[in-house]
Amino acid sequence: MLREIDSLSDLVNARGAIPAAPNPPCNTCQFRDSNFCGALFGRTGHPMPIRGKHSEIASRQNIYRAGEPTEGVLVICDGWAVRFIQLPNGKRQILSVLLPGDLVSATSVLEGRLAFSIQAVTDVRYCYFPFAEVRARIRDNPALFEVWLRLTAAEQRHADKRLVDLGQRTAQERIAALIVHVMTRCEQRGELLGGEFPFPLSQQQIADFTGLTPVHTCRVLSSLRKNGICDVGHGYVKVMDRPDLRRLGSLK
Repeated sequence: MLREIDSLSDLVNARGAIPAAPNPPCNTCQFRDSNFCGALFGRTGHPMPIRGKHSEIASRQNIYRAGEPTEGVLVICDGWAVRFIQLPNGKRQILSVLLPGDLVSATSVLEGRLAFSIQAVTDVRYCYFPFAEVRARIRDNPALFEVWLRLTAAEQRHADKRLVDLGQRTAQERIAALIVHVMTRCEQRGELLGGEFPFPLSQQQIADFTGLTPVHTCRVLSSLRKNGICDVGHGYVKVMDRPDLRRLGSLK
C-alpha cells in the first residue's frame, strides 16, 4: 500500500512511488542540496533536473498577488510563507502555511493565474519552475503523475479539515489543530527538539488562519499556556502536554 502524501517534501521522499536515487545537488540554488529544486526529478531517472528561477524576499512582503500572471510552478525553498485570500473589507483568510520544500498548490501546475496571494512570514527563498517542463515531466512519467495526483488529493483532504474547523469547532480546537499540524510537519523534518519547534506565525496570522479576532486568539493562547498544554511565543511553541494538545487538535 502506498504511503499517504501530505506535502511536497513527502512527495520528494516517496521512494515507494518514485525510484530511489542519490539526491543530486540543486544545479540552480546554492542554498539547498536536496528538495524539489533538482532533487524531485533526479529521483525519476531523468538525466537533467528542471532548472528554475530563484528569488529572495523579506518577511511580510508579498511573493505573489492573486490574479497576476505566474512565472511558473512556485516552490518555497527556505523560510515560511502563507497562502491567503484578501477580502474587499480588508480582512483576509489564510488558507495554508507553507514550509521549505512545499509547492504552493498542487493545482498550480495547471493554472497561469492563481486565485490566492502568497506572503512571506519570514525571509523566504523561492523558485519558479517553467510550466511546460513540469507538465511534460509529469505527463511522461506515470509514477510521478500518480504521486502528483495523490498530492492533489491530500490538498483537498486538508481543505476539508479546515472547513470543519472553521464551521464546527471551538476557538481552542481551531488553534490547537493549527499547532498540531505544524508540530507534525516539524517533527517529520527533524525540527521538534525537546518538545519545542519553530512557529514564527504572529497572533494576527493565527487569527487570520482560524477565523478569529486577534483579541480572542490572545485569550486562547493564554488559556493553553495557563492550562499547561503549550506555550506559543517568540517564534517557537513549547509543548507541555502533547496528548492533550493532540486531543484538542484532532477531529477524531
